[in-house]
Order: sequence, then C-alpha cells, then structure tokens
Amino acid sequence: MLLLESFAIAMLLSFSYKIFEGILGVVSKQQARFTIYYWGAAMIGVSVLWNNSYTFNAPQQVMKVLPLFLVILLVNLIISRTSGYSPAGTYNTINFVLAFPVFEEIAFRGLILPVLARHPALGQLHSNSIIDISWAILLTSLLFAVSHLQYYRLNRESVRFMLFAFTGGIFFGLFAQVTGSLLLTIPLHIAFNGSAVLYARAYASKHLQA
Repeated sequence: MLLLESFAIAMLLSFSYKIFEGILGVVSKQQARFTIYYWGAAMIGVSVLWNNSYTFNAPQQVMKVLPLFLVILLVNLIISRTSGYSPAGTYNTINFVLAFPVFEEIAFRGLILPVLARHPALGQLHSNSIIDISWAILLTSLLFAVSHLQYYRLNRESVRFMLFAFTGGIFFGLFAQVTGSLLLTIPLHIAFNGSAVLYARAYASKHLQA
C-alpha cells in the first residue's frame, strides 16, 4: 500500500463521523442524533470486510504490556478528574461512556493504526522490553486528537480535550499494536471517560450543596 494511499484512508476514517453526521442531517434530522450508532455500525462493517483490522483479533503478548496497562489504568482514573468532560443528559452520558470509546477504538486503533502500520516508513521509532512506539502510533494519536474537533469547537477547552486524546492515544496505540487487539484499549478508554463523568457529577453535586 502506497504511503499517500495510507494517509488518504486514515484521513477519511478519521473524519468519517462528520461525514455521517452531515449525510444524516440532510436525509433525516431526527436520525442525526444517532450518528454515533450509524457510524459505529459502519466501522464494524469495515472491520469485518478488512482482514488486517485489529478489531476482532485475539490479543497476543498481553503479559508484555500488562504492568504498563495497570499503571496507565491507574493514571487514567486519576487524571480524568482534570479532563473537563461533562456530558449533559442520560443519552449523551451513555454515549460518552460506552458508545464513543468502543467505536472510536474500532475506528482509530482497530482500523487506522493497522492501515498506517503496514507502511515501512511508519514503522518502529523506539522499542524496549516494555514500550514499542512507531510512527504509525504517533500519527494515529494525532489524528485521534484532531478528530475531536468533529464534536467540539476550537477553543481552550477543546485544545485540552485534544491534548488528553493525543497522550492517551499513544498508550492506546501501543497496547493495540503490541497485542494486535483492542482487548486492552477499549476498557482503558471506557475507564477514562467513565471516571471523568463521575468526577464531573461529584464536583457539580458538591458545589450544588455548598
């Protein structure tokens, strides 16, 4: 696969959520609020059709990254309190905690990462007994961060969201590439989003009572 072709596919997948949202907005504005599920179904469909996807793979070398996974999980639960994420309403909260983590992992670590990782120019950047970083991981993380502008306007708050996404994306990508699977990345993503919501709710409740 040519490098330019890999970039083009990665870009298309990265911003495909907005494409789906735009199409649904034209076809049926009522269905536009369900964009995440239409988009997620499409990402699952692509994963089924493309054999090199990480989406349905059984994990390999889990023990190699398990100690780092546990450390990142703990860090996730701590730093999520400063993320600033606070979705409003039950529907948006469920989507934020469950739907977006699952479908974003399928899109970015399940599809985009292996698309980029197949090209030799985007291969290994640094490797040791625990960490195995590639250019493909960094590029996927960057696309993951920028893709958040599909959901938020560009401002100071969204820049913070993107910084969290980029940093988290590096570790999510590392776990996905080493294991060839999403078994570790999806729980990490859900844990971060879920704990961010819990912190936001606790903070709001505390100030409401004050």
